[in-house]
Amino acid sequence: VSDLGVESVEVIKGPASLLYGSDALGGVLYFVDERYSSHNMLEGNFNTRFLSNALGTYNKLGLKMHKNELKISVFGGYNSNADYQIPNGGRVFNTRFDEKSLKTSIGYNTKKWVTNFHFSMLKNKFGITESAEYSGKTNRKHTLPFQDVNQYNMSFDNTYYLTQSRLNLILGYSNNNRKEFEGSESVAALDMKLESYTYNFKWYSAPIADRLSLIIGSQGMRQTNSNFGEEVLIPNAITSDFGIFSIANYEINNFQFQVGLRGDYRGLKTEYQMTEEVNFSTFDNSYKNINYSAGGVFSEENINLRFNLSSGFRAPNTSELLSNGIHEGTGRYEIGNPDLNQENATQVDFTFDYRSDNFRFSINPFFNFINNYIFITPTDSVIQGVPVYKYLQTKAFLYGGETGFHFHPNEIKWLHFDSNLSVVIAEDDDGKPLPLIPATRVNSKLKVIFSNNSIVSIQNIFIRHQYKFDQNRTGQFEDGSPGYQLVDIGTEVGISTKGKPIEISAGINNIFNVKYIDHLSRFKSMGIPNPGINFYVGLKIGFESKLGV
Repeated sequence: VSDLGVESVEVIKGPASLLYGSDALGGVLYFVDERYSSHNMLEGNFNTRFLSNALGTYNKLGLKMHKNELKISVFGGYNSNADYQIPNGGRVFNTRFDEKSLKTSIGYNTKKWVTNFHFSMLKNKFGITESAEYSGKTNRKHTLPFQDVNQYNMSFDNTYYLTQSRLNLILGYSNNNRKEFEGSESVAALDMKLESYTYNFKWYSAPIADRLSLIIGSQGMRQTNSNFGEEVLIPNAITSDFGIFSIANYEINNFQFQVGLRGDYRGLKTEYQMTEEVNFSTFDNSYKNINYSAGGVFSEENINLRFNLSSGFRAPNTSELLSNGIHEGTGRYEIGNPDLNQENATQVDFTFDYRSDNFRFSINPFFNFINNYIFITPTDSVIQGVPVYKYLQTKAFLYGGETGFHFHPNEIKWLHFDSNLSVVIAEDDDGKPLPLIPATRVNSKLKVIFSNNSIVSIQNIFIRHQYKFDQNRTGQFEDGSPGYQLVDIGTEVGISTKGKPIEISAGINNIFNVKYIDHLSRFKSMGIPNPGINFYVGLKIGFESKLGV
């Protein structure tokens, strides 16, 4: 996933998450594309940023046009990084990577029909780090071993407006080709292609008695995994998904209620496949389930209350069932479990949100019980010099939540302070901790906002603090992680022009050059620290022009 052309990321919980799939056990991350330009306008922008630690350069260019009924957006990006540097030490060999990206959208609308075609391309090259090897070199040229990952996405989104209702149909295609080069830069040892064809159909009813509305739809996918290299991590496979769903929304005064029902089927089939090291047996199984969700929202003046009760179903995927080999992207030998059953979850979550002119407070606790919870865990074994991880399942209880506040005093509105706490606790039915769970953390930010009409003016200055607690609730054969804290500082400067202002950003991440290893770092088993101090500077230039009608 690239941030190119993405305007925001939303978290969707409750019945609405059923629109996106049954396996959203805790919610949905929804990536919102950047909007088209204003009507009859041509807009453009250029962003560039330099980061000192890995000598990284991040560059993005966007152009958007809206002429009458036609809308077009084109974005391009190029990022390049050398090996990153640890605190008071060398550079971690072969952590270099680069990224080339392209994203375009074409929209056309009439009074009764709106259509959008989206295409994106993402080309990544990642160095593969196999041990704690350091150097002082700043090479960017890729050296063996490395991964070459190409991702293509296309979608055709159509909305038809009927007399009082509307229909929406989205057809999608994605192609992911992952190659790993080990002994040669011209012949891939692992060459795996994943192709997915999807559809998503929804009917939105007209309001019934001005209070009730319905959404009824169907979703499906056909996915093929094919191997063309000598190495095989997961075998050739065909996955077929089919789902139907319905959501009802009822509003009365300050209350809004939602209920949803969804049925899903997944079929997974493979053929016998033999490599020099592993023989993959045939596999043919199907999974099905019916899920429900119900939620309510109460809003009055400064208070917003939300409550959700939902079930979830997730079928095991190909990696969890059938993987058998070294996953170079994670530095571990992964062994799947063909006897895994489907996950079934029940979640309860509650949100209290209070807002006033100068203060906001929110708290969002949750409790999730998952029967047949699938997880990957370290073992005490090593294969080909790589630690072995296995997929297991158990009854699991995941609970925790988030709470936070934002405050800016009325007397000094230029001062803003916000802080939030997030915690997740995961354990099996015997109360034993589950592996690979993030540590509890507190993020805080103090920001001073300036307002003046100078040609060159400081927009804001901020200081950010992140504190992660010790993570000692670990699974079997999993090491704990000590806590750490990081401090970042930064500023944004604006330069007034006849058009859009020029924006300059600068700052320092990990200003005290703290040496730490995050609990979920894939380099943790090798003892490789996270990056040290990192200076950055960025520039954003934009323009807009009125088009003739």
